[in-house]
Amino acid sequence: MKLAGLEILTTLIAREKRECPQQAKALDRRIAAWRHEVEPAKWTKPTDIKAVYGTADVVGNNRIVFDICGNRYRLIGQFNYVAQVARIRFAGTHAEYDAIDATTV
Repeated sequence: MKLAGLEILTTLIAREKRECPQQAKALDRRIAAWRHEVEPAKWTKPTDIKAVYGTADVVGNNRIVFDICGNRYRLIGQFNYVAQVARIRFAGTHAEYDAIDATTV
């Protein structure tokens, strides 16, 4: 999968480095691991993603919600399976996630 919207992740990590440096280290490592898993993937449907990320939630509009760092953070990706592109639509704390509509963000 090609990843688009990486600036959303960069912004989150930079913010967390300022506000919570210890947590930012874990977040940075986990997002790097997520990218390492997603970029070579050749997923063709949501169940392919669920097979790898059992806790991921399919929320509609080709969006999948991933729990990051023990569910402290949430990441929403919008997947175009034909083009093999995953666009990051949101990355933030669980509290920030609760304030948005995952199907339209």
